[in-house]
Amino acid sequence: MRTTTPLTPPPAPKLDPLAHRQAALLRLSTGIAAAHDEAAICDAVVQGLHDEALGYNFLGLFLLDPATGERVLRSSIGWSSAPKNYRVPPGAGISARAIADGKLHYTADVTRDASYIASLASGSEVDVPLVVDGVTMGVLVVESSEPDAFTSYDFEILTAAADQAGIALARTRLLAQERRRGDEHAALLETMAALVGDHELDRVLKMVLNRAVALLGVTGGEVALFDEAAGELEVLASANIGKDSTGTRLKIGEGAMGHVARTREPLIIPSYREWIGQSAKYDDINVNSVMVAPLLIGERLVGVIAALHSDPNRVFNSEDLRLLNLFAPQVAIAIENARLFTSVQRQQAYFESLVRESPVAIVALDQRGHITLCNPAFEKLFGYAAAEVLGRELDPFITTEDTRKEAVAYTQEATDRAIHGVGRRVRKDRTMVDVEILAVPAVVRGERVGLMALYHDITELLKARQDAESADRAKSQFLASMSHELRTPLNAIIGYSELLREEAEDRSLPSFIADLDRIRGAGRHLLMLINDVLDLSKIEAGRVEIAPARFAVRLVIDEVRATVEPLVARRGNTLEVRTPADPGEMHSDQMRIRQVLFNLLSNASKFTERGTITLDVAREDGWMVFAVSDTGIGLTPEQAGRLFEAFVQADAKIAQRYGGTGLGLAISRKLCRLLGGDIAVASDYGKGSTFTVRLPVHAPAPAEST
Repeated sequence: MRTTTPLTPPPAPKLDPLAHRQAALLRLSTGIAAAHDEAAICDAVVQGLHDEALGYNFLGLFLLDPATGERVLRSSIGWSSAPKNYRVPPGAGISARAIADGKLHYTADVTRDASYIASLASGSEVDVPLVVDGVTMGVLVVESSEPDAFTSYDFEILTAAADQAGIALARTRLLAQERRRGDEHAALLETMAALVGDHELDRVLKMVLNRAVALLGVTGGEVALFDEAAGELEVLASANIGKDSTGTRLKIGEGAMGHVARTREPLIIPSYREWIGQSAKYDDINVNSVMVAPLLIGERLVGVIAALHSDPNRVFNSEDLRLLNLFAPQVAIAIENARLFTSVQRQQAYFESLVRESPVAIVALDQRGHITLCNPAFEKLFGYAAAEVLGRELDPFITTEDTRKEAVAYTQEATDRAIHGVGRRVRKDRTMVDVEILAVPAVVRGERVGLMALYHDITELLKARQDAESADRAKSQFLASMSHELRTPLNAIIGYSELLREEAEDRSLPSFIADLDRIRGAGRHLLMLINDVLDLSKIEAGRVEIAPARFAVRLVIDEVRATVEPLVARRGNTLEVRTPADPGEMHSDQMRIRQVLFNLLSNASKFTERGTITLDVAREDGWMVFAVSDTGIGLTPEQAGRLFEAFVQADAKIAQRYGGTGLGLAISRKLCRLLGGDIAVASDYGKGSTFTVRLPVHAPAPAEST
């Protein structure tokens, strides 16, 4: 709890308490950053705010339960009567307001609020929501036994702590989700490996169904295959649905599985008994929720897989459907392979067609490792004609001395199980190629008769992946460094400098004010650079929302002019604004237009010294045109060509002399395009540049956020 008492005239200022608070805030930030799970993050927030230098003694951190909407107490100090995991119903208590609107709420006297859930006899309460990307995850509740005990200083500290906690929780949940998906993929790979090793259709279908039931955690399910000749589905595997439905035939469009066979789209039925499309053939089963997915190879229907649950509290959702959709394509392939092998005589021509037309290089080996078949993609990839390699060992043709050992090991391992990997192989012209390798043992009625190897050229894919990973690592490291390491302490520096400046004014200490203004100005400048990086990241991720509204263009011009004039004058420049007396109105995002114009004018000022900067405004056939001209250093055509790329400046010398991140123009162009317009540049090296912004008077409606 943080308590406050009326202050007598303060003693001479001491820096030690401030230093202690700064150290406490640093410990708080470090504790949150070091926590690796939700419980540790919640404890780090509560314990950090309980630091004696901050003085909060009654506080708790609640997280929302998405399923019930309840607030669950994950960590607290001073609430001895509230057990851990104490639940507050939706809408109950003062903190429900912060959950509802995602804003900080301060109750100066809790005894006057009927919704207060009494934990103290009297006092005040601050409720700060934990919000990440517009989603409220929980609420930080801080109480005092005294009325009106909190100040704006407390609000800043608690908001910063809640923001850090929200980011850390979101990161932890994302990592947990990725681990969960990794486990799912591992389970799928294990399933596929098992399926590849068995080609008997009956066993494959039973294995598919058992794996699906286990993976999805459902009561039971069915697999039906499509009989092309009859144009019907036939259920060939059934598990735990209340009866043995094997042999049941469904017309296309009949029941849930027939519906999916017709639409080729997955389907969730939350309440099967209320669904009007149910088949009379399933009237005698007790089913609550049903989920069905098509089994497709390309556009060709192989069959349908259905999962069901009899528990009325279990309703399938999009996450369940995602798992089934991951599973279904592999099941389709496994089933098709089994059908091909069990009907090899009847399907031989079809199989040969698949092999012949496949874009992946395929080669078949007998038990001695000699080539019995190779497809055109193999000939194209490795440069050998079929006549050159048939009947001979494969490895001498496509391996070098360095890769021979690996290839032999693959062949040996693939004698009894499928092997998947990536390696390098050599072409006939002795050039190397990166390939994805899948080696599958060919087994007929339990007897291994050979081996099939598939080679997919991934040279370009590997290069693209390496380039993308390198770029992503660089970007992630940069964003993490800028946002995490700088933004939080910068906010603290700015906040403290403002508090100290107010105190210096109150104590008539003018010699301190100038230095504090410099600290605040430098902090805001750095924060602006960091915000530019975060803006670019949000734009690229599609998370920037455009909010069109009607406004007077003159108002925006005047606001930008007032803001930028001090920057222009600082380098001895003159600002000229040429605009019609009444440029009219626009229906667009006023804040984003102001941001673009400020970026262009501040850029012009930075690269111009003792010159003239001009802003021309014109209205042309439904468009507003803003042209920012300067008499600065100008650009070469080569420099102008890469000017709007992120993190790119004209050249290294200019970057060293004038500074900056190279983000302002990239952000400005992306914002203009979001508003339905664009930016163009015309420049004369050594004489100056003109940046022209063209925006529609009526901005297009914003796309729905995803």
